[in-house]
Amino acid sequence: MIEVRGITLPVISLKIDKGGKDIGLLKEEISKRLSGKLFEGGYFLISNPQDFTPEELEELESFLTENSLTSIKHIPHRGKETISSDRLLVVDKSLRSGQRVEHGGDILILGDVNKDAEVVATGNIIIMGTLRGVAIAGALGDEASVVVALRMEPQQIRIGKKLAISDDSERESPGYPEVARVEDGVIVLEKV
Repeated sequence: MIEVRGITLPVISLKIDKGGKDIGLLKEEISKRLSGKLFEGGYFLISNPQDFTPEELEELESFLTENSLTSIKHIPHRGKETISSDRLLVVDKSLRSGQRVEHGGDILILGDVNKDAEVVATGNIIIMGTLRGVAIAGALGDEASVVVALRMEPQQIRIGKKLAISDDSERESPGYPEVARVEDGVIVLEKV
């Protein structure tokens, strides 16, 4: 069985259950599940690398790469805290107060961005946890960029030249993922 979960486009998580099948059959199943243009040019994580030998894992990653996807390596990142491709930077930790991450592309945080921590990207920012700090997307002026978080409780969000600052009272997340985007000249939050 192949389980495909959209972390957020363009990143998908693949959980591949071997179920006694050889790699050839698994590749056929993956090909069927990922057919179409939706996933082209996206990034993938294999969420259960421990279920495969290094050779099998390398073969699966090569197959996915040949099919217009880019690996951001599997979880965990074997001690590395960040992995970068040309466009996407993956940070495999939460950011504490005072920490700052900058990247000329998209940033995927596999954790929280705590109060007084800062994330700056020229593209989109995706946070697989709670945003309590500062997120600056589209840092070179791209107002088409977005900030996505599972829990949105930011101190400040900036997209391009637009700025949204939380007032002194803490914003309480509604309990579902939200996306911040520029709409009609202001930053709005929407349910993902």
